[in-house]
Amino acid sequence: MKEIDFLPERIKEQRKRRRRLICQGYLMVLCVAGLGVMVYAFGLQGDKARDELGMLRSRSRAMDSQLALRDELNQQLAEMMIKGRIEEQLGRRVGTLDVLGELQRVMPESLALTHMTMETIEVTLELTPAERRNASNKPVARSGAAKSKTVKRVRLVLTGMAPTDVDVANFIGQLAGSRLFEDVSMDYAKNVTFRNRSARKFQANCYLTR
Repeated sequence: MKEIDFLPERIKEQRKRRRRLICQGYLMVLCVAGLGVMVYAFGLQGDKARDELGMLRSRSRAMDSQLALRDELNQQLAEMMIKGRIEEQLGRRVGTLDVLGELQRVMPESLALTHMTMETIEVTLELTPAERRNASNKPVARSGAAKSKTVKRVRLVLTGMAPTDVDVANFIGQLAGSRLFEDVSMDYAKNVTFRNRSARKFQANCYLTR
């Protein structure tokens, strides 16, 4: 059975217009919700981008500090290489004041030094087992591996006078016990007359420790 609508056309148009308004309202709500979701997503991306930017800045600061530290280490390495070459050429990088201070510490009050010399000389030393193995592994040294090497050492020669041999022996023992000197040996000791008194003139030598 066919339904017959007796409503006036004006009412029908109002209903259609109301339905359109409702549909438009739904669409508006959906658009606002979509915009809200987009704003939220963009906000999350912005926070993530800010976090990444902060991390990159911290890494940049860490890299700058590492570069500054590298420059400082390179400078220290260059200074150490220069000092190493100086020690290689001179035998040991030590000041005369250090030697005089150590001599004053170990020298008995009854003993007097009359002459002191410091010179750099070449000394032949036997290679250690590890050095021999390293030398034998080199192609040039396989035919005949060297058993010794030549190094430069600082040699200290001391000349002085003491009342007795006991004072000389005590001084030699103090030198041998010092960390600054090694391979202490006596060259000679002889009787001399000093200011109408008998004394012992001696000469000793040693090397400065490397």
